[in-house]
Amino acid sequence: MTDNIKSSPTAPSRSTSTTSSSTSSSAAPVALPSDEALELLLSPDGYYTYLSIPKPDPSSSLTNPYLDATPENSIIDLDQVKKNYRRLSLKHHPDRRGGNEETFRALNRAKIVLSSPKLRREYDLIGLDLEDDAEDHHDDPPASSENASGDASKTENEDKEHSNNNNQNKTETVMSHLASATLAGVLQMVVRTALMGVVSVLLSRYLILTIVTLGMLVFLSTRIYSALNVAAKGANVKLNLLSLKDVGVPLLIAVGVFSMFRGRRFVMENDTSSGEDNVVVGDSTTTVQETIYHSWTWTFWFGETLVMTLFIANSFEKRSPALLALFTTISGIFALWLRGQFWRYATLLGFQGVIALLVVLAFPIMEMILEQIVEEKMKKVGEKIRAHDARLRELQRKRNVAAAAAASLD
Repeated sequence: MTDNIKSSPTAPSRSTSTTSSSTSSSAAPVALPSDEALELLLSPDGYYTYLSIPKPDPSSSLTNPYLDATPENSIIDLDQVKKNYRRLSLKHHPDRRGGNEETFRALNRAKIVLSSPKLRREYDLIGLDLEDDAEDHHDDPPASSENASGDASKTENEDKEHSNNNNQNKTETVMSHLASATLAGVLQMVVRTALMGVVSVLLSRYLILTIVTLGMLVFLSTRIYSALNVAAKGANVKLNLLSLKDVGVPLLIAVGVFSMFRGRRFVMENDTSSGEDNVVVGDSTTTVQETIYHSWTWTFWFGETLVMTLFIANSFEKRSPALLALFTTISGIFALWLRGQFWRYATLLGFQGVIALLVVLAFPIMEMILEQIVEEKMKKVGEKIRAHDARLRELQRKRNVAAAAAASLD
């Protein structure tokens, strides 16, 4: 292994990229000139090559990405990684003679990747480090050469924490953003359904609660108008009908609440025989007639549809006429089924809770499946990159041999 490193970074043999046992001992690394070292570090599997670390068996390194592997269970000798890094960092420190800042950063990144199971797993897919953390160290100038060895140990501790953070914090993907947006939408729907249930089942049923609700809505409308009026005077503009639409929303909700209350106050026509009770008071008999109201009317449906439509519309910043018509249609259909009944709102809330649970459970599984598919593609890309790099190195070797032969003839 070390013969390939000693000869040249452009040597065709890549024995460190082949399969080796995790228990095999790695030889001490040989420090190359900074430009050659940088070239080798940036080549496929260059982190393993330059640090003289045997590359693990690809089949044994395919661990579960959602389970963090501990150093004890790692197939990489982390102590050897740290030891070889210290030796090479003394050579390539920018304050040392022949050192180079870019090479030193690439070497530091190599140690971070090889020390982190998650980063190393990503690196093994194609043999290249696709994450550039140069920004993390861009504003941190290297220490002086007098403290080069101490700086290596200090950098090691800092990078250990950095690799642990990378290992613990998963990279946000498109799927995770989609899951978050979907879950937020479902939770918002649950909150608005619960609020609509309180208005329909409780607030619009009793007179005192209806009066209090109407008074609060009117007060809210006046406060909104006052705020808009102050803002318009400050901007030296006049309020128009379009700017007063936010003022009308609480008033329309108040109309809907009153319609639901009034819809429950229509007297049902019933037989006097079933609706009258005889009460004996002393020597006289008094007839008491029981008043029975309709449990649901079209007036109640209108109010419930209006309030539900406004609740849905307030979830969107832009409300076009077509969108409002869609919201009204959906609200009217739901209002026909809900009819202000508690158990139906409870059923709807339970259904929405099941949807939220499915979102929480389904998206991580979908993300795992997509990651496995992407990894298979990346493996094929990595194989092509390694094969292409091997061909280029073979051509370079042949050119060097031909140049050496021509020079010997001269």
